[in-house]
Amino acid sequence: MKPLPNLSFWEQQWLKNADILIIGSGMVGLQTARHIKNQWPHREVWVIDRAPISLGASTRNAGFACFGSMGEILDDISRTDENTAYALYEKRYKGLQQLLEDFGETAIGYEKTGGYEIFTPEDLAEYETIAANIDKVNSALDSVAGEKPFQMKSTSKLGMKVLENGVYTPLEGMVQTHLLYKKVQEAAIVAGVRIMGGLTALPPEKLDSGKWRVNTNEGYRFDARNLVVCTNGYAAHLLPELEVLPARGQVLVTSSIPGLAWRGLMHADKGYIYFRSLGTRILIGGGRNLDFEGETTPELETSQHITQYLENYLRDVVVPGETFEIEHQWAGTMGMHQNRTPIVQRMDEGLYACVRMGGMGVALSAVVSREMAALMKETQ
Repeated sequence: MKPLPNLSFWEQQWLKNADILIIGSGMVGLQTARHIKNQWPHREVWVIDRAPISLGASTRNAGFACFGSMGEILDDISRTDENTAYALYEKRYKGLQQLLEDFGETAIGYEKTGGYEIFTPEDLAEYETIAANIDKVNSALDSVAGEKPFQMKSTSKLGMKVLENGVYTPLEGMVQTHLLYKKVQEAAIVAGVRIMGGLTALPPEKLDSGKWRVNTNEGYRFDARNLVVCTNGYAAHLLPELEVLPARGQVLVTSSIPGLAWRGLMHADKGYIYFRSLGTRILIGGGRNLDFEGETTPELETSQHITQYLENYLRDVVVPGETFEIEHQWAGTMGMHQNRTPIVQRMDEGLYACVRMGGMGVALSAVVSREMAALMKETQ
C-alpha cells in the first residue's frame, strides 16, 4: 500500500463522510447502491472500484440475457439438488423481467431471440439424457414463465455440424453489454450515488467505533458505518470466508462471416460453450471446463489452449467451411462455487456481501441488488 496522500483539510472531511460504502462498480454493485440510496435518500452512498469502469464480468461478458440451458440445469442439479437448481432459474427469469422493466428493451439493446442448445455426434449420450429429462424440467419451471421453457427442435437450418435436433428455449435473449452498463451507471448517478474508480480496496478492518475501515493500494482510506462487498469473483480477496472463487471466462469475436446462416444465441457442452451472432460476426466464449484448476484465476490474460479450442469449435462445428479471422479476444472474471446460488448475506454488524453470480449476473443483478437493500433495511 502506498503512503497516505498529503490530503487537504477538505479532502479529509469528505473521505470521512461515507455512510454506506460499496466495493465494486459492476452491475450488482451499482444497482445495489441505487436501491440503497433510494431507500435512504439522505445517506451518503459511495461506490469504489479498482478501475474507471467495472473490470470483472459486467463489461467483459458475452452479452447473454442468461436464462440458461437444459444441460446447465442438469449440471446444477448434479452439483446441488433439484429445488436449489430450479429456484436459481426462477430467480434468473424474474431478474431478467425486472431488468427490462427498470431500463427498457431498446435502451439496453435487448433482443428476445430465443436460444438453442446444440449437440455434436460425440454428445449423443448427453443429448439422450436431456431428452429423457426435458418433461420433468418443464413441469418444474413452466409456472415461472407461463410457458414451457424448453422444447426439442430441428437444427437443420443452422448449417452446423450437429445432431439434427437440439433444445430450444424462447426465454433466452441478447443484450448489448455496453448499453446495459451505461444505463445501470447512469441510474446510480441520477439517484445520487458517488462513484470513484482507480481505488483498489484492501481487506476491511472493523474499528472500535463500529465503523468499517477500507484502505486502498493507492493510499486512500475510507471509514463507513456500513460496508457492502459486491466484487463477485474477487470477493474472497476481501472476505476469505466466502465460498466464492474467481473463474476466468474467455471470449472471442470473429471477423464478418457473410454466409452466416443463423441469428441468435447458442449453448453447448452443459453451457460451458456459448456463442451468439453479432451482426454477421460470431462471439464465442467459455471452455473453462478444459482446465477448471487453471481457469480458477482472477487473471485477465487469455490462454492459448482455451482460445484455440474455441476457435477450433467454430471452424469444425459452427461454421464449417467458412473463412474468418479472430479479431477480438478478452477475458473476464466470474464468481463461482459448487453451489451457484448468489450470496446475499450479512457477514457482521454493518458488513454485507452480495456476490457469486455464477456467470449469470445480467439476469440476477436486478433481483439480488433489491434483496441486498432489503436485507440492510431489516438489519439496521
